[in-house]
Amino acid sequence: MAQLALKGRSQAMAQALDALRRAERTGQGALVAITGEAGIGKTAVLRALVAEAARAGFRTGSGKAEEGDQIAPGAPLLVALRSGPQPLLPGDAFASLAPLYDRPLWLVDRISSLLEELAVHGPVLIAIDDLQWADRMTRFALRVLPGRLAGSPVVWAVTSRRPAEALEEAIAGNDDAATLTRIHLGPLSVDAITDLAAERLGTALSPQIRRLLDGVGGNPFWAVQVVDGLAGRPDAGADLPDLNALLSSGVRSRMAGLSERAATLVRLAAVWGRGLPISDAAHLLGDLSHTEVEPLVAEGAAQGLLDHADGEVYFPHDLVREALYTAIAPQDRRAMHRRCARYLVDDGGRALAAAVHFRASATPDDDEAVLALLRAADECAVSMPEQAADLARTAFGLTSAAYPLWHTAGERAIQALVDVRRETEALAIAEDLLAAPAPPETEARVALQTCRALWWTGDCVAMERRAQAALMLDGISPESRARLCGAVALAASRTRPARAAAMARDALSEGRRVGDGYAQRLAVVAQIEVARNEGRHQLALHRFADLRRLSDTAYQAEEIRTLQHLDRYDDAEAMLAKIREAHEDVDALLPSMLYAQMWQDHNLARFDAAEAGARTLLRLSDETGNHCFRLNARMVLAAVATYRGDRAAVTTWLTGLEDDGASDRRGTRIQLMQGWLRAGTGDLEAALETLVPLLDSAVEFRDPWPWSPPWLRIMARIALAAGRPDVARTAADMADIAAHRNPGVATLEGTALHLRASLREDPETFASAVAVLRKSPRPMLVADALTDLGASLLAHHRTDEGVAALSEAAQIYGRTGAVSGSRAVSEILRANGVRDIRVGTPTRRPQAGWDALTPTELRVVELISSGHTNRSAAAELSVSPNTVNTHLRAVFRKLSVRSRVQLTIAYRDAAR
Repeated sequence: MAQLALKGRSQAMAQALDALRRAERTGQGALVAITGEAGIGKTAVLRALVAEAARAGFRTGSGKAEEGDQIAPGAPLLVALRSGPQPLLPGDAFASLAPLYDRPLWLVDRISSLLEELAVHGPVLIAIDDLQWADRMTRFALRVLPGRLAGSPVVWAVTSRRPAEALEEAIAGNDDAATLTRIHLGPLSVDAITDLAAERLGTALSPQIRRLLDGVGGNPFWAVQVVDGLAGRPDAGADLPDLNALLSSGVRSRMAGLSERAATLVRLAAVWGRGLPISDAAHLLGDLSHTEVEPLVAEGAAQGLLDHADGEVYFPHDLVREALYTAIAPQDRRAMHRRCARYLVDDGGRALAAAVHFRASATPDDDEAVLALLRAADECAVSMPEQAADLARTAFGLTSAAYPLWHTAGERAIQALVDVRRETEALAIAEDLLAAPAPPETEARVALQTCRALWWTGDCVAMERRAQAALMLDGISPESRARLCGAVALAASRTRPARAAAMARDALSEGRRVGDGYAQRLAVVAQIEVARNEGRHQLALHRFADLRRLSDTAYQAEEIRTLQHLDRYDDAEAMLAKIREAHEDVDALLPSMLYAQMWQDHNLARFDAAEAGARTLLRLSDETGNHCFRLNARMVLAAVATYRGDRAAVTTWLTGLEDDGASDRRGTRIQLMQGWLRAGTGDLEAALETLVPLLDSAVEFRDPWPWSPPWLRIMARIALAAGRPDVARTAADMADIAAHRNPGVATLEGTALHLRASLREDPETFASAVAVLRKSPRPMLVADALTDLGASLLAHHRTDEGVAALSEAAQIYGRTGAVSGSRAVSEILRANGVRDIRVGTPTRRPQAGWDALTPTELRVVELISSGHTNRSAAAELSVSPNTVNTHLRAVFRKLSVRSRVQLTIAYRDAAR
């Protein structure tokens, strides 16, 4: 590539062009981050880079974030995908994104697939200018996409002022998957500034102007302002100017040369904040015609204040707009912002489009602004929930306690904040609202929103107290009363388990009586929580059916988990497949469905798939900020590492759990995993100190986790190893209760027998456990029971039977890759003097090289090397594209390749 002549930026261009060449050569993605102060030339470098990339055969697209422009989610990125005479995405592909604008994760998935498919045919460059102003959707996309597309020749070039949170998010999200090139533009050299000024003037520079240029600090924008503003003045050079004052002075002098209407247009464009369509300007200037506005645009352009293209007017530089904006009197600015806001919402327009103007023009207790901001929050609640929370929070901040809309705005702010899990902020607003007098119905609604926040923080005592207090109010509606009853019942599932079932039943009856769907859903969720806490999985499944009749899909993943608890894995798989095919509410359901699928694979001993699912879940957690399933993912990864005998990995996944547990409303699973870790390190006493309280409190039915068969077996085993049969007996009693409450479930009945046999060291009871567990779909439970049966038989000198049981266990361990189980069988045989039986221990995969690949990873390699994209490979494997991406990341790491191109070459070389 030939380098463009860009004054003083040859090194920056060389770095950026090197990133492009490397991506083109290796097929690996890249992120080019160009930073620097305002006016330093970031946009010029970015434009030059795009032009050079296009000359080199890259497909290119460019977008720009505008200050305060939060109208459409992902607008800068979407513009980049459709900009220029040859857009990156054809019309039909771009149109396919429209239904996904309110589903951010799914939208990013689709964009990722489209760009991946595009990059198969050649390298791609996407440029985003002024990332510091980007909306939340664009920031999310830039945090996710470079890493996801790191294996394809897709280069992301962004500019940003420093410091910029959005840029650091993008870099952090990249996780070193794509090559990162940081380019900081510092001051231009004196020679470069001099050359720029001489070229601008068309003549040699006077000593006075040279002196003035020494004061611009190497900033090309300010150098141009000096040349344009002072070159013709006879006193130029008398004093070094204040550059901001110089710009303001220049703006004022240029504005003075405009007609009144042209000056109004320029001010209006400054307030508008982004490209102003001439048609909109015509309306805002007093219903002028298009032809009447064009001369005004020409006036502004002649004075160097405006540019125009494609039917829009804009500014030659953001600093010019900022100087013009600052020069407008505050009261005039507010009036113009309000005029823009009203224009945008006239005739039913979206309040979100006008939100920036309402916010800029708002005054305390401003009805119009408060209501508009709340409406804007409602409009983006699904597509940009964080922005919705900010808008609602801003609306509430405009109100005072004496203002009629104070409670309305506060209630909406609490709801929006809880939706994005900002419970601390929500509870602070709730405390203020509930401390002030309010109509009973208003107080009841605020109390309900407060209960939502308290449920997520895990403070169910405060939740029950708040709901009970609201129920004591006179004059609340039957609907609010029914909802509060549901909230009390839900809290009671944690605080008063003995009474919770009756309370939930009464709350459901009340909800049905008044015909309120939300109240009924709360009551049914309370019933589900009670049933799950008591280990009554069949009853919970019936409750889930009731919940689905109320059109609530939020608990579908837990319904699938309940099917798994009942050994109904075929039904669980069918439900997962149906949800994958439906594509309804995918954005909300994707992490939860991965969670359910992960446990499906783990329980059925499909460990490679379970590991991939857990790693995908962790990555999505980092990308989306939704940490609900992180602990489950780490639990599965630790379990898989345990089966594979990788103690170091187990320790890694079980260490530092508190960081991931902050968003979990119960600490039970953290305690379980901490106890497990302590036992693994040999500290059985510390393990029991952690686990015994869980067993002691489990019979109070406050949490479902201690009822899980694997956990009961782990706790019993630790207790017996520590010489505490009383603790093991408690675990066995719980297993008996779970089996009794779910008759006919082989996993639960077999586990109960297994624990009883462990207490008695009774081969016959072990044999009964094995017989029952053979009906269970979970192979590791059978293998572990066979191992204990074999050990018991050998201890009772029934060698032939013991060896047969252990050999069968070894076969299962070998088939599933459970190295630790095979080792345990070998140790039992050796300890009992059995030398003539050789157990084939599965070989642990190496960390790197082709032998390190799992069968699924190898299949992914075959598909990708034959030209498949992530999406088409996912269809072949019946998994999600995200999971394929997880497999690819693992493959890249194991084979030390960084792109699909390199992977294909390595695969072909290996096949020779």
